[in-house]
Amino acid sequence: MGFRLRKSFKIAPGVRMTVSRSGVGYSVGGKGARVTKTARGRVVTTVGIPGSGLSYAISGGTRRSVSARSSHSSTNTPQVGSPVPTPGLLAPKAEKVLHQALIQKQDFSQLERIAREYPEWAPLCATIDGLLAYQRGDIERAERALDVAFRSGEDAATHPFMQKYAGAYTITLELADGVRVTMSLGREAVGLALAELYQATARLTRAIEVVEYLEPTFTAAVSLAELYSDAGRSPDVIELTNSLTNESDAHAFLLVLRARALRELDMFDAARESLKEAMRRRSVDPEIRRRGYLERANTYLAQGRRAQARKDLERIFAEDAKYPGLREVMTALDAEMKASGK
Repeated sequence: MGFRLRKSFKIAPGVRMTVSRSGVGYSVGGKGARVTKTARGRVVTTVGIPGSGLSYAISGGTRRSVSARSSHSSTNTPQVGSPVPTPGLLAPKAEKVLHQALIQKQDFSQLERIAREYPEWAPLCATIDGLLAYQRGDIERAERALDVAFRSGEDAATHPFMQKYAGAYTITLELADGVRVTMSLGREAVGLALAELYQATARLTRAIEVVEYLEPTFTAAVSLAELYSDAGRSPDVIELTNSLTNESDAHAFLLVLRARALRELDMFDAARESLKEAMRRRSVDPEIRRRGYLERANTYLAQGRRAQARKDLERIFAEDAKYPGLREVMTALDAEMKASGK
């Protein structure tokens, strides 16, 4: 349960995020100048002279992108034509062999063999092998390699080989419909991809354990909230999403999950307020907006407000008549209204 114990953590160079009972806050910058947005929305700019111990604060009025289902996943390589370093004459044998397989020949089938021959490089090979297998839909190999990489406790992104030769490699994962994130081939990507595999095969408890064990980034929070929601852990979803505002599609998605959790606890007014915030931005991803409409329709139905529910269902129907679950809800609503004579 490390996600709840640690309150402040780094999400990128010079960027930190703080989680408290009040919500989520961000801090950007270094020792000379730093801008902080508190969980309650207050912005504080701190300016100082590094090494002097002097600084002053002015009160006033970054999100990394990520994504995670194999059908939408992609791996990006350095741009063609960019200089690619090669191992020096005195470089370790494992470095030369892996460079040849990964960079020169792109023969990824060699990764398992290299891991066996050079055990100290096994976590790095397993990370690359697992994420590439995940991308191409080789589920059995992906789970086997990702499990090895995750259990090792090592972060391949910090490995000298990755930093020297493959730092530009990234993978894009779809954490949920409409929520994608791009990240380096490291421990967080391994954990999120592995959790997705567990989730897809109804092993929610294992998926939750994996994400809770990761460093508590905002990306991990999105994944964890969806897993909590699927597992019916409504109080945990609510605690994780306290004081959120609609700053991005990922935030909007979390607000929809929060609304669902509130509805399941019969807190209908609070659920609709969360959905109102989730759909406040006109630019919110259409998939998230439709999910919000469906959730609001379910909330109205739980309150017996059938006419309002129908309006939201018709909004979805006008955009996507085949939206998952839509016809079932509309059929049930029609039968209920017919039985009541309305």
